[in-house]
Amino acid sequence: MGNEFKKVDNILEYVIEGIESGNLSVEEVAKFARIKAEQGELGQEVITKMADGLEETRNTVKLDEKTGQPGWIVTNPGGEQYIVEDSAFNKKYELDPENNEQYKPKGGPVLATQINEDITFEAPWGGDMNIATGGYLVLAGEKDIYGIQKKEFNDTYKPTDKSKEVALKEAKEVLGIAPDKINVADIKEAVEGFKPNGHIMGQLLDKAEKQKQPEKVGVDR
Repeated sequence: MGNEFKKVDNILEYVIEGIESGNLSVEEVAKFARIKAEQGELGQEVITKMADGLEETRNTVKLDEKTGQPGWIVTNPGGEQYIVEDSAFNKKYELDPENNEQYKPKGGPVLATQINEDITFEAPWGGDMNIATGGYLVLAGEKDIYGIQKKEFNDTYKPTDKSKEVALKEAKEVLGIAPDKINVADIKEAVEGFKPNGHIMGQLLDKAEKQKQPEKVGVDR
């Protein structure tokens, strides 16, 4: 691979740890680039290789369990190829009315986070994926995290108007991260050290104490 890539055994835990520590930020992006694509043949292997020679991953064309059709081989503007399941392809792309030899994206935006080290991890389809420093991880779900190299990402995606704060909140929901809770100890310290706002802080303290109480589970009749 040239560079020494850090082996990540659990990419979900890696992302969650990075988000909670503040080492990883999240943004919402939308794909704008047109692509070329054709349905592959069962068992056909596709090697995703970057312009700089980095082999990102390998995959083979399989039948889509939802449609019974083989996956599509997609070619991005930079020339790199990868496989997309038939159902996902039909959801994300449509023929470009201005050029019927290419497809344009029709899916919604996605959440992504930029990494600051070379990593290798298991892709959603089972093969190893190598993403270099500066590349991005697309956060499509707890079991659907995949990478895109920096150049290829910048050539095909652009940020939306959504703030990073809102994108982070949505990413936590997608990845199953519990929402932030009020820290009781921090509030007590603030109340003691900031008397003028003691009434307001006291209300927050009461709210935080209630969060600590176990919820009553009702019986569905």
